Amino acid sequence: MRQRTHHVCLSCRKGFKRDLGAPAGPCPDCAEAMVEAGEQLAVPPRADRDAWRALTVVLGAGLRFHPECRCCNDGPGYRPRTMREVRERREEAARSGRPLAEVLAEPGPWARI
Repeated sequence: MRQRTHHVCLSCRKGFKRDLGAPAGPCPDCAEAMVEAGEQLAVPPRADRDAWRALTVVLGAGLRFHPECRCCNDGPGYRPRTMREVRERREEAARSGRPLAEVLAEPGPWARI
């Protein structure tokens, strides 16, 4: 069975499935560069602009959604889904001196649930 991964166009707010290891290449709609985001990304609905803005920050920080191991479907782990959550984590990263990518990847006690 082929393994597939999500490639997203942040400009168009669209996700595409491609073979794992295939280059991201340009978006078929707008020709902007796409980002390989991982097999386990939950692509937000196109109309949810806030979720796409948050995803842009998460991917820009270098986080990707690959399984920990190839033998099980262990999920992508936590990621902020709104810009409010992103702002909270940016504040925590600045306060603690920890890298933004590390703080974005965990729910943390500062999260308002």
